[in-house]
Amino acid sequence: MKIDSNQLPELMRLQQLLAEAAKLEKRIRQVESGEQAEAIRVSLLAQSAMASQLLSDHDQVERDVRRAEVDLELVEKRIAQDNQRLASSSDAKVITGIQHELETLAKRKGELEEAQLVLMEAADQSNLGQEAVQLHRKQLQTELTAATENAAAELSALTSELGSVNGDMVGIRKVLDDELLELFDKIRVRGTAIGRLKDSTCGACNMNLTSTAVGQLSALSQDELARCPECSAILVR
Repeated sequence: MKIDSNQLPELMRLQQLLAEAAKLEKRIRQVESGEQAEAIRVSLLAQSAMASQLLSDHDQVERDVRRAEVDLELVEKRIAQDNQRLASSSDAKVITGIQHELETLAKRKGELEEAQLVLMEAADQSNLGQEAVQLHRKQLQTELTAATENAAAELSALTSELGSVNGDMVGIRKVLDDELLELFDKIRVRGTAIGRLKDSTCGACNMNLTSTAVGQLSALSQDELARCPECSAILVR
């Protein structure tokens, strides 16, 4: 096949542009999929669920605190009543019964006070936990906004760059010989369509050619198309 050897560098450039376009298209698909933003949204949902559970747990702790306060008030009231009865009673049997009840009530009061402290500490920890979750949610929301804005900016830049690359490829295709271009498109379906012959190595498949093959290629005139005997790629000598 006779060719204009000056077109081969343009064909090499076309191959480079096709590779660039493929990379850009792949990145555009990745950005459009919103992987980063979606990961943040999943984290936000998890934090929202955690916040809801923490609030529910906190409400239960608050109810337990109020219940403990009521129980403590009842015990203290009963202790006050028994002390009044004890002060006004002269019956030894009654006094013994009241004293025994006071001992039981004192023990119960201590237990309630201890439980109340534990519950109040749990309520404080619950508040801290809720604050931490809300702060994390706020940070994630900020990250989501930034990720969305960055994705939009990157997508715009990638689309513009791809448009430029496609424009360059259209320009190159216009100046290439139709038969050469058709062969190039046919070969690149299977792999690399064109490569430089460096010493005895094909730049398309990186195979070392035999001395016989190199000799045959060297014998071709400059206006004759050279192709790799291993991968059939067009060779630039």
